[in-house]
Amino acid sequence: YGSVVTEDLNRVLEELSGRSFDRFFDQWVYHGRYPELEVQWSWSETDRLGRLNVKQVQPVNDRVLLFQFPLSVRFRMQKSVTTRQIEVKERDEDFNFALPEAPLSVRVDPDLTLLARIRFSMPPGMLEAQLIDTNDVVGRLLAVGEYGRRRTQESVARLKERLNSDQFYGVRIEASKALANVHTDEALQALLASTNQPDARVRRQVREDLRAFYRESVFEATMAALRAEKNPDIQAVLIESLSPYGSPTTRDVLLEYLRSDSFRNVLADAAIRAVRAQMDPIFVAPLIDTLEQRERFFTTEGYAEALGTLAHIARHEEHPDAAREFLVRHVNHPKRRVKGAALAALGTLGDAKAIAVLEPFARAPRDGPERRTAEKAIGDLQASRKPADELRDLRQEVLSMQNENRELRNEVDALRKRLDGMAPARVAEREKDLKQKKRK
Repeated sequence: YGSVVTEDLNRVLEELSGRSFDRFFDQWVYHGRYPELEVQWSWSETDRLGRLNVKQVQPVNDRVLLFQFPLSVRFRMQKSVTTRQIEVKERDEDFNFALPEAPLSVRVDPDLTLLARIRFSMPPGMLEAQLIDTNDVVGRLLAVGEYGRRRTQESVARLKERLNSDQFYGVRIEASKALANVHTDEALQALLASTNQPDARVRRQVREDLRAFYRESVFEATMAALRAEKNPDIQAVLIESLSPYGSPTTRDVLLEYLRSDSFRNVLADAAIRAVRAQMDPIFVAPLIDTLEQRERFFTTEGYAEALGTLAHIARHEEHPDAAREFLVRHVNHPKRRVKGAALAALGTLGDAKAIAVLEPFARAPRDGPERRTAEKAIGDLQASRKPADELRDLRQEVLSMQNENRELRNEVDALRKRLDGMAPARVAEREKDLKQKKRK
C-alpha cells in the first residue's frame, strides 16, 4: 500500500482533514477490521454543555487494535451550524462541547469520511429534527433507518409521513423499506395507504415491500393495481406478488399474462416466476404451449429460465412424459444457453428415462460446458431415485444373477457328464497301449 498512497493522494487527504493523514490511514491498512462506534449524546441546560460519549466496541486482540482517528461532529442550532473535530483514541471517552444553546440535531461524521460503523443513539426530539431537516439528505436517510429499527407506532407514523412527503425520492424509498422492516399491522396499513406514489421508483418499491406481508388485503390491492398500473416494470412486480395466493382467480391472471405481449416479454417472464413459486403442475401444459408458440418473443435468458421452471413444476408429476419430451427437443438447440438449460432441466425433472439422452453429452470433450452440465444432471437423477425404484432394480439384479447361476450350473453338469462318459473309453485305450508295450 505504500506505493498506492502516493504523495499526491496524501496531499489531498491533508487538505481535506487539515492535518497529516499518514498515521491515521495506516491503521486501516495494517490493522484488522475497522472501528465500530457506539455514540450517545446528552445536554446539560444548566451548564449549556453537551457531552458526547464515544465507545469503540469492536473486538480488540493481537490483530485488531484500538484505532486513533479524527472525528467530525456537526451541531445544528436554530440559526447556525457549527462543526467541531475531536480525536478518538480510547475505548471509552467523553467529549464536552460548550454551545450557546441546545442543538436541534447532532451529526457524527456528517460527510461520511470515516471508514467505520457508527451507531448514534439520539433523543427522540433530536431524531425528529434530523428526519425533517431539508438541508441534510444523508441525515434524513439515517433518521429513517433509526425509526425503522425502533418499531413503534410513532415510528410508523413518522415513516409514513416521510414516504408521502419527502422531497427526495431516495428518502421515500428508504421509508418504504423501513416500514416493511417494522412489519406490524400498522406498518402494513401505512404501506397500503401510500401506494399512489407519483414517482415510479417509489411506487415500485412500495409494491415490493408489500410482498413481505401475506394478507387478503394485499392480494386485493395487488389485483386492483394490476388493472390500473401502466408501467410494465411495476406490473411485473405485481404479477410476482400473486405467487403466494393459489386461488382460481390467481391462476387465471397468471395464465393471461403468460400469453401476454410486452417489451422483452417482461410480463410473461414475471408470470413464469410466479408459476415457479406456486409449483402447481396444472401450469405444465400451458407453459409448454407458450414456449412452443412464443419462443421468438422471449429473450435467450428468459427462455432458458422458463425451461428450468417447466422442469421444476413438473418434477412431482407421476408421469412427466410431456415435459421430458419437450426438454429433450431442446438439447441440441442452436443457442448454447438454451441448450445448457435444457440439459440441466432434465436433471431437475427427476425422470430417469432422461439418463439415456444425457449420456452422449456426458461423453463430450472434458473441458466443454455441455459435459459438466450433463454429468451433473445424471448425478442428480441418480441421487433422486426413489427407494422403491432402487429396490426393484436390486430385485432384478438378484433375479438376473440367479438365472446366470442356474445356467452356469447346467453347463457344469453337462461338462461333468461328458467327462464321465469319456472316462471308460480313455481307460480302455490306456490299457491297450500298455499291452502293446509289453508285447514289444
